[in-house]
Amino acid sequence: MMVSALMCLGVLVIYAGARWGSVRVGNPPWASPVLVAAVVVVAALWVMRVPVAVFTEATMPLRWLLGPGLVALALVIDANRGVLRRQARAVLVAVTGGTLVGVASAVGLAKVMGLTPVLRAAVATKTVSTPFAVAIQAAVGGPVALAAALAVVTGVIGALVVPVMFDRLRIGGTAGRALGIGVSSHIVGTDWLTRRDARAGGLSALAMVLAGTLAALVLPGVWRWLG
Repeated sequence: MMVSALMCLGVLVIYAGARWGSVRVGNPPWASPVLVAAVVVVAALWVMRVPVAVFTEATMPLRWLLGPGLVALALVIDANRGVLRRQARAVLVAVTGGTLVGVASAVGLAKVMGLTPVLRAAVATKTVSTPFAVAIQAAVGGPVALAAALAVVTGVIGALVVPVMFDRLRIGGTAGRALGIGVSSHIVGTDWLTRRDARAGGLSALAMVLAGTLAALVLPGVWRWLG
C-alpha cells in the first residue's frame, strides 16, 4: 500500500512539475505536460530498475480515475450545447468523418504491415483519447495498457504536427482548427489549445468527446472483423 501511494504521488508531482514548466516556457506543443511527464517517469523507472508490471500494479488507483473522468466529460457536451444546436450537422459530419477515417486508416495500415493481432487491436483505438481507448479495450478484452500508450503517443504527435499542418494548408478558421485538433490530438492537443484560447479549447474538447463516443459505439460491434 505504501509503495502504491508513493508511486502515485510521484507521478502526480512529476506531472504538476511538467505542467508548471510548460507554462514557464509559453506552452509550446513540444513541452506538453503529458509528454514530459511520461518521459520523466520512464527514465525514473529505468534508472531505479522498477519493472513495468510493478509500476502498473502500483498505479492502479490513477487508472481507476479514468472511469470518473470519462463520465465527467459529459460536462463538455453540456457546455457546448449551444454550438451543437446551431451547427449540429457540420460538427457531427466533421467529427464522424475524421474519426472513421482515422480508425479505418490505422487498422488498414496495421493489416498491410502484418502487425500481430494484439498490435492491431491496440492500434484500432489510438484515434480516440485515452479514457475512451481504455474503456473500449476493457470491454472487448483488448490490450488496455498498450492501447493507452498508443493513444497518448498519437495525441502528442498530433499536438506537434497538426497545428503546423493547418498553417501550411492555410486553414485559419477557429472552429475548423479546434475540431481537427480535438479529433486528431486528443487531450494533449486540447489542453495545449485551451491554454491559448478557451473557446477553441471547448470546441476541441467537444470533438474529442464526440469522437470517443462514436468509437465506443462502433468498434465493439465490428471488433471481430477488425481482428
